[in-house]
Amino acid sequence: MECVVLDVLRTPELQRLRRVRQLGLAHFVFPGAEHSRLVHSLGSAHLAIRFAKQLSAVGEDQYIRALLPGDTAIRDVAVAALCHDLGHGPLSHAFEKEVVGRDFNREAWITTLGISAERELISGAKWHEMVGHALLAWEDGQLHKLLEERERGLSLRIRHLLRGKYHPYYLGSLLRGEVDVDRADFIRRDAHQTGVAYGRYDLDWLISTCGIGVDSSNKLVVGFDERKSIRVVEQFLIARRALYETVYYHKTVHCIEGMVALFLRRLRDVVRAGSDLGNDRFVAPYVAVAAGEAVSQKDLLVLDDFSLWVLIDSVANDQRADDTLRDLGRRIIARDLFKQVSCDDRRLAEFLKRPTWQSEVLEVVQRFCPGPPEYYLVYDPIEIRFFAEDRSEWGHFLDSDRRASPFRDHPSLHAYSPRPEGWARLFTLKEATEDVSKMIAGDWR
Repeated sequence: MECVVLDVLRTPELQRLRRVRQLGLAHFVFPGAEHSRLVHSLGSAHLAIRFAKQLSAVGEDQYIRALLPGDTAIRDVAVAALCHDLGHGPLSHAFEKEVVGRDFNREAWITTLGISAERELISGAKWHEMVGHALLAWEDGQLHKLLEERERGLSLRIRHLLRGKYHPYYLGSLLRGEVDVDRADFIRRDAHQTGVAYGRYDLDWLISTCGIGVDSSNKLVVGFDERKSIRVVEQFLIARRALYETVYYHKTVHCIEGMVALFLRRLRDVVRAGSDLGNDRFVAPYVAVAAGEAVSQKDLLVLDDFSLWVLIDSVANDQRADDTLRDLGRRIIARDLFKQVSCDDRRLAEFLKRPTWQSEVLEVVQRFCPGPPEYYLVYDPIEIRFFAEDRSEWGHFLDSDRRASPFRDHPSLHAYSPRPEGWARLFTLKEATEDVSKMIAGDWR
């Protein structure tokens, strides 16, 4: 099993993740947050093996062998965990949202990536999930060749596992669930790398309480012994929520991410308007994607944090580049960041309900901008959930009869609301923040 994991790690598809930071731009605030998606993926694979072996061991006296993960299934879930972040681009969330776009041409990407035959399997997949799927299916790629050399059909099995179409089918929740190997790794790793006091939970105890139960529809599910696991599950969920509030949604982290998003949005707009940014091997794939084109797996392997920083730096120092694009690039490179508009949360929430709020803010910001004001305003809506929203991701406690019930329904966790908590922030040029704040308060002249 270890040989397969090591061989997969050596492929270019996995090695690209070495050049993609796990926490994007969090290192601007937390200097230790330099770890990559590769080390997170490796940690997830290790935990996948531990969880799967635990399920196999505790299920021996409860279920027939055909319903339990054997050596092959344990290997598959380890490889799938290793590949679960395969499709993430540079600064994945900002890139996917602002360059690829939420309304990306799905059919064009499916055709270009050569995965038309698996359209049904990837139905509803996000862009990065589709890209990861395509890299696994890429017949000319080293990863696909390696997996097929190991065992015919292995690549397809891994793709099915990542999409939740696998036997034993409950293994999919180890990769995508309220308590899964992805979260189990990144909570502890991100807390350690950023140095925050949050994010601690008893991993060994959590694994030891893991088992297989039956839900209300008589399906087998992964769950945790309610006699032993309530506090460690609570600890896990609290740790995750605390990290979102203090690290992932830190105001400065979101500010710089918003500025990079504005840079990428401006890049998209100037490319679509016909501007030429050159055909450098680092720039060309970004230009193509920004223009709304689908690119091949070979070009996707160029998209990482390093090449994005080369792009930002080159634009920031190119006198021929678009003025707004160059100014945004310079600010990002120099860490000359926007500032948060200071105002009462309730007043801001009421202001943002107005259909004209954006035009009103841009009118104020425009007086201080060297370019179009829409590229100098970051709107940052935040939503945090304690429990998973998607029912397919719900975690379960198991009673003494192995009957499963959702975390959210357990009396011990009723103090935590299933409803989301939300707020919003605005960031803009430092010189404009005072006037914007006064305008929101209602006394701007």
